[in-house]
Amino acid sequence: MRYQNPILYMDLSDPDVIRVGEDFYMTASSFTYVPGLPVLHSRDLVHWEIVGYAADRLPAARYDRPAHGCGIWAPSFRYHQGLFYIYACMPDEGLYAWTAKDPAGPWQCHLVKAVTGWIDPCPLFDEDGVWLIHGFAASRVGINNILYIHRLSDDGMSVLDKGRRVYDGAEHGDVTVEGPKLYRRDGIYWILCPAGGVRTGYQLALRSNSLFGPFERRIVLEQGPSPVNGPHQGGWVDDGHGGDWFIHFQDVGPYGRIPHLQPVDWSDGWPVMGNQGIPVAEWDTGLPAVPVSVPLSDFFETAIGPAWQWQANPDPSWFTLLRPGLRLHAVPADRLYEAGSFLSRLMTSRNFDMDVRLTVPRSDTAVTGIGLMGNNYFYAALRNGAVRLVSGSAEEAEKELLSFPYKKAELLLRLRVRNGFVSFFFGTFGCDPEPLGGPFPMVPGGWTGARPGIFCTGNNGYADFHSVLITEYR
Repeated sequence: MRYQNPILYMDLSDPDVIRVGEDFYMTASSFTYVPGLPVLHSRDLVHWEIVGYAADRLPAARYDRPAHGCGIWAPSFRYHQGLFYIYACMPDEGLYAWTAKDPAGPWQCHLVKAVTGWIDPCPLFDEDGVWLIHGFAASRVGINNILYIHRLSDDGMSVLDKGRRVYDGAEHGDVTVEGPKLYRRDGIYWILCPAGGVRTGYQLALRSNSLFGPFERRIVLEQGPSPVNGPHQGGWVDDGHGGDWFIHFQDVGPYGRIPHLQPVDWSDGWPVMGNQGIPVAEWDTGLPAVPVSVPLSDFFETAIGPAWQWQANPDPSWFTLLRPGLRLHAVPADRLYEAGSFLSRLMTSRNFDMDVRLTVPRSDTAVTGIGLMGNNYFYAALRNGAVRLVSGSAEEAEKELLSFPYKKAELLLRLRVRNGFVSFFFGTFGCDPEPLGGPFPMVPGGWTGARPGIFCTGNNGYADFHSVLITEYR
């Protein structure tokens, strides 16, 4: 099967991937969005569907409100003796593991170690025990660029020692060494880790005959003449048919961090990725295509679709499934940036329209609408018979850009994304909506891309969302 990169135009930061039989599974960072730790499934490494989430809630009370940029960072995915494992750190809370017999869930959350500043953990279930590698967040503990390995208990649920430093980037001219993945292949220990930073970095391979080194070092993937900036941080997987692959992300600003698939060549004893260490634009997996996808639209017929996430731990009182349709109840929030009930979804394309059909009681004092969230954000909202267009930011109060009255209760709001800009439209069922405002520049959020979503805020009231229809434009 011939494929093109990126394999998904979705914000799946820090991906990791495993194979179990003929099935591939991938997870990624979810930060403060809930449910967290998406679990994606594929049979061909190119076409993916979301089958569930490992974290139905974030295990700390602070995440009952938005905590942008915090939450779950850089997970690792593993399978051992019939059990699926996802390890991840919440850098302010500690090291966690989620386990399940079925990757679609249910998953169980375990606090492995309460600790501040650990990031990017990865276990190795080796023949002589269970080990864990991780990095450090300078923002929390004042150090980074260093990797440590610890011994874990046999069940992987406890840290048994103080750990040993196995790599210091400063000794090799590397900066921002993080995101390590630990493997053993043909008796050799491997650490695959990024360095150099998200926008301009590269992928390292470190190898040693001993778990604790010393490690030889080689750059195995870098941008070179390709347009793929900062190609690094991901996971290696074999396909069971003689092929080896590396899934990593590329930072594309307001669209987030999107996954690419690179072939891996071990012929000289190193995992050289892409085409001689340069990212490929297209390649052939040698596997048959098994097309699946993430749904583009949602009628909320049986549940909230798999691409949607709340901005904080959800409360059941926030919504009612109408089957079909979704009723969002008003939840107090001083501004949309602080609204945990902002229900947003992963983008799947660079250019798209998102049409939202909804009904709002005219006497309602709730603020209901559609928005694009980031550190700077914009939204179109309905309140007390008026349409409002509003801008806001992480640091500043919201500003009303325009306001005018509307008459009908059955309405259409459109959010249009084109090449890094967002515009808004307003109309009624069955009619083409009229422009409200824009284009406005899209801005990423806390380690995430911008996120389109729907909401209902205020002290009382509700709005009924009948459908969300997404039309992609290539």
